Amino acid sequence: MDSSYDMIAALADLRGVSGREAAVGQAAADLLRPFAPDAVYHDGSVTAHIGQDSSKPTLLLCAHLDQVGFLVTDITPDGFLRIGAVGGIDRRLLLGQPVLVQGAETLRGVISILPPHLLTGEQAVPEETQLCVDLGVSSAEALSGKVARGDAVYYDTACKKLLGSRMTGSALDDRCCAAAVIMAAEQISKKPDLPCNVTVVFSGQEERGGRGAKLAAMNEHPDYAIAVDVTFGMAHGEDPSECYALGKGPAIGISSVLSAELSDALLETAASAGIPYQTEVMAGTTGTDADALALAPSGCAAGTVSVPLRYMHTPVEVIDITDIEQTAALLAAYAERCGA
Repeated sequence: MDSSYDMIAALADLRGVSGREAAVGQAAADLLRPFAPDAVYHDGSVTAHIGQDSSKPTLLLCAHLDQVGFLVTDITPDGFLRIGAVGGIDRRLLLGQPVLVQGAETLRGVISILPPHLLTGEQAVPEETQLCVDLGVSSAEALSGKVARGDAVYYDTACKKLLGSRMTGSALDDRCCAAAVIMAAEQISKKPDLPCNVTVVFSGQEERGGRGAKLAAMNEHPDYAIAVDVTFGMAHGEDPSECYALGKGPAIGISSVLSAELSDALLETAASAGIPYQTEVMAGTTGTDADALALAPSGCAAGTVSVPLRYMHTPVEVIDITDIEQTAALLAAYAERCGA
């Protein structure tokens, strides 16, 4: 890849709603393989290893592959698609959105909308059961062999550069973090005599319960695990106590369900390496794969490193690319001291 932007966009422009991660999983494995030759996509997740010395502890780095989207739940007699959300979707943003339907062939459509003068009050925010896609046909028969119940539906958007080091896209959660882990793997692969083994997992189905991370916790038996995910990026008018600034480095998690020792070690690593960082305090669970990774059968110290992202789960998520690069640097620097 010529740049960080290119890698992030290459991953984020692929389609992979929860349970349909194969295309992005294969691409992520291909990008990872030069640094971890055993990288493979299997059963919804990617796994790879850098070092497998049984005398050393194992550090697991995890980012998730899947994105939010929709499934076709029904086709009406007049050719509209009923859809149901996969993951948390803000229904305020849906009316009039262009979408892609991945059936036997990929079709373009729009989420249908009543004219504004026919809407009153709460009707302007439709219930999920009211959502439907207009593909431009007037009968269900016209869609025979092209679309079926259970087909996936995605926002019809692609990554774009914004001013400075910012970019936008619809699946930056969590593909930008997968890119950060790949960048970290490249740096880690060049470091001799690491005090730990490093396992990389790109997990499936995080948006629907974290199945991939649960399997990784059982199969990989990590001693330390870091979930690399996005967090709420500060935008105009938001509460700075609940959001994190873009361009000021990753947010290191502190939570009652995370390892205080690992959180402290990440903070110390960032400070000693001169890597800008923020702290994200979560009183309860983290809402990331770290919650599952902490339950590895042999015991695991879990932590989070999060990238600030604006407009989460929308067609126009926004990140600062420098945060991705600093996240990669932090993960690689921590690998040099993990278990030492």
